[in-house]
Amino acid sequence: MSLFLNSQPVYANIDLGQRNLVFMHQCFGESIGASGWQRTGIIALQEFSQHCHRTIMSKRELATSGTVDADDSSQPQLGLRERSKLDKRRRIKAAARAVFISKGYEAATTREIAAQADIGIGTLFNYAREKRELLMMIINDDLDEINESSVASIDLSLPLIDQLTAFFTARYAYWASEPALARPAVQETFDFLGITGEQGPETARFYARRPKIEKLLVDIIRQQQEAGKIAGDVESSLIASLFMTIYLTEVRRWLNQASPKVDAGIARLRELLALAIRGIEATKVNESGRPGRSRK
Repeated sequence: MSLFLNSQPVYANIDLGQRNLVFMHQCFGESIGASGWQRTGIIALQEFSQHCHRTIMSKRELATSGTVDADDSSQPQLGLRERSKLDKRRRIKAAARAVFISKGYEAATTREIAAQADIGIGTLFNYAREKRELLMMIINDDLDEINESSVASIDLSLPLIDQLTAFFTARYAYWASEPALARPAVQETFDFLGITGEQGPETARFYARRPKIEKLLVDIIRQQQEAGKIAGDVESSLIASLFMTIYLTEVRRWLNQASPKVDAGIARLRELLALAIRGIEATKVNESGRPGRSRK
């Protein structure tokens, strides 16, 4: 079965469109140069993903240095105690990121992280009881910003495959920005249905994200169904779940590479998503001479 009502080919050159290139301005507060509007195809995808990577790293360096309070720079009215808590949290995140990257997630210890953050181990445990919670704290804050900012920039007039490409490209750029964090994060959380035992608040927060992401995908899919561009006899939530399953499996495979490249990774994901949209039924030429789906 195909999600397409017609049999249009879906492996054309990638064209993210102007609004999807504006995505980086809305998501990370920077604009892409005017030349970006003129570029299409794989080149546009490469430039888009490279800009994602540069802006993510730039914001990360500012937050780590303390130049910008990444957690709450917009609330100057906070009291001294609240500001102290936010500062400790920022230092813990920066220390955890640095130790995870320099020593590796498996070799890192909470005591090393506490020492680098210049706090006691007991204070650290007030914010995160274990390494996984520290890792999830970093990942959660980063992904929340991406999720909240990316969807509004998607051009709903584009074909579904282009919308999906734009939707997932920022996530690929984020994972590629620091594989030393991405690999353990994906490994620790691959089972989105949940883990056995007690979940800390940051791990629970991570797992709670999948329904939110699928809801964003459902909205995109439902709009395509209402416009008659894809089949309406399949539940939009089921289609969204299929797309998420493809993404989760593929991003894990991609991150296992020694040096994952965003453009190559998103291009393969696009092919798999396009295959899911097109379906694998054999085609035949109909009476009008145009290719169509075989019917049993």
